[in-house]
Amino acid sequence: ASGALPDKDVTVVTAASGLREVSGFRLDLLPDESLPAQGPGRPANGNVHLSEFEVRLFRSAAAEPERLEIAEALSTFSQESFGIAGSIDGKAETSWAIHPREGQAHGAVFVLSRPVVLEPEDRLQFTLRQLQGGGHLLGRWKLSAAGGPRESLTLLPDGVLAALAVPRGERSEAQRLEIAAHVLGGVASERLAGLPAPVAVWAAGRAARNERGLITYAEPREIRVLRRGELDKPGAVVTPGALSAVGGLPGRFALAEGGTEGLRRAALADWLTDPANPLSWRSIVNRVWHYHFGRGLCDTPGDFGRMGGVPSHPELLDWLAVWFRDEAKGSLKALHRLIVTSRTWKQATLERPDGLAVDPENRLLWRMNRQRLDADAYRDAVLVVSNRLDPALGGPGIEHFAKSPGPQSTPKLDYTAYDWTAPGAGRRSIYRVVWRGMADPFMEALDFPELGLTAPVRGFSASPLQSLALLNNEFVLRHSEALAQRAESAGVTAAERVRAMFRLALLREPDSSELEAFAGLGERHGLAAAARVLFNSSEFQFLD
Repeated sequence: ASGALPDKDVTVVTAASGLREVSGFRLDLLPDESLPAQGPGRPANGNVHLSEFEVRLFRSAAAEPERLEIAEALSTFSQESFGIAGSIDGKAETSWAIHPREGQAHGAVFVLSRPVVLEPEDRLQFTLRQLQGGGHLLGRWKLSAAGGPRESLTLLPDGVLAALAVPRGERSEAQRLEIAAHVLGGVASERLAGLPAPVAVWAAGRAARNERGLITYAEPREIRVLRRGELDKPGAVVTPGALSAVGGLPGRFALAEGGTEGLRRAALADWLTDPANPLSWRSIVNRVWHYHFGRGLCDTPGDFGRMGGVPSHPELLDWLAVWFRDEAKGSLKALHRLIVTSRTWKQATLERPDGLAVDPENRLLWRMNRQRLDADAYRDAVLVVSNRLDPALGGPGIEHFAKSPGPQSTPKLDYTAYDWTAPGAGRRSIYRVVWRGMADPFMEALDFPELGLTAPVRGFSASPLQSLALLNNEFVLRHSEALAQRAESAGVTAAERVRAMFRLALLREPDSSELEAFAGLGERHGLAAAARVLFNSSEFQFLD
């Protein structure tokens, strides 16, 4: 393209194809020394904005052309927020762009919804709408047509093409990685496409869309100190910053005048992760320690301030924070390995008279803390033992309740009416749909936290209500039957089946008295009753 550079343009190309059947087209954007920044676009920076790519088929016998439907578009590279999908969505305000990779070749493939059969006299008309403005027009480009099945219309980057041109046995490590990364990227894209549609969230950007359309913010909103909190009494302007009480780090961020919201958030992220910031390093090692021992070195992991707890081992906490920062380089895997290979972590939960006399709360860690499974872990453990756990990752949450019909913002939930044989019933607890203020009574009995408040530490209680829930809740009843079925398939006699249940639930063999008691219970009331007792036992609920 040459001549005067207009602000916007529409390019129309009509051509014949030597193919009998066409299933897609390819558009190549090519750099050229005659273009600004070597192109492939015509503006000063070499970028392009393709708003719409349309194809029409003119047949000699038809009075009107047929518009060919494009089902999918692929590109070798897309600018952030300007993906190739913007060129086929029918919206003039969206487009495909390639910044910051100007001066390089790029390609796009447009796959038709169904292949079309062409006669020699038929003509294809391509319309390339470039409506973004600013002269972001195509500079040097070419069009190609392709036949064959839709699956074959893949778009391979130049690096992959170069690697494939080399015989398999002669490819370098870098070439093999190039091919493997491209294949795995396709698999990831396919799996991501199966997830629910993402919800648009506008944050830290200069633009947002609402019912009035696209709104642009030139600069962040000015924030002032309000005298006594009154809106009509603004005081001094508040500049971006963090806590001034943290020594060694500036309390205010050194940003240029009119710094964008994104720059402010990036400055806060840098402040949080700065090697000189002790809060982040101390907080994360304390939280990891909390999950391994049931209690952190500071027993208020969400509060290291004056209102929080006093660390039981302040020197150890400081040493762990510095070690995690300097030697482990922030590796959580290294931190877990350090803790679980320590002599402290390897201790048993057995009590000793000398320890109880000096430190009854075990603050000095003279033994391992005995921990009860929290509500989520208990539920998942029951699913594992009963062979009902669904290990599938990702996807939407599962509602383990029946919801009252009708359009209402706060429906009534019936947790007792759920069918535990329904699809999704065995998904891990992390995928449960939980209504704030309407907790599952079973999980609530096991100290599942109230979701209206943050809960850095799970509460602990021991009450008869928990035993009643573990004996009579429909979830436990159904999965006790499932465990009994597993045991029946593992043995013929009552003793063999009891041994199978003990191995599955408690990971050990029963002693003679347990074997006799559980075999008798199973004969009188069924194996499911014996399974309920195991699920309600302290040995199943607590980690020793």
